[in-house]
Amino acid sequence: MQNSKWIRQPQETDGSYMFSGKVYCTSGVDRLLSKATIGAIYQDVLAFVKEKNGIDYLVVYQNEETGQKLFFIDQLNESEVSSKRYEENHNYATLLLAEEY
Repeated sequence: MQNSKWIRQPQETDGSYMFSGKVYCTSGVDRLLSKATIGAIYQDVLAFVKEKNGIDYLVVYQNEETGQKLFFIDQLNESEVSSKRYEENHNYATLLLAEEY
């Protein structure tokens, strides 16, 4: 993400998560980040998914000024979504402060 103090950290493992469901933010994220910043983080994740054709279920962002971390966690991988054997409300990703985990 250009011009952002939130930097995506390297993935620890590969994965097949697509972050294709609904996105939820915790109350801590809503208080700390603007809608524009949340949108930029989401767009960054989607671009990363497209580049890698799937990523790990956990994406970590770190604030380059404060060191604070965000966790973006997806619930269903690509094969689970493709199978259509899940309740629609289970296809979501959550953006939360690391301390809320």
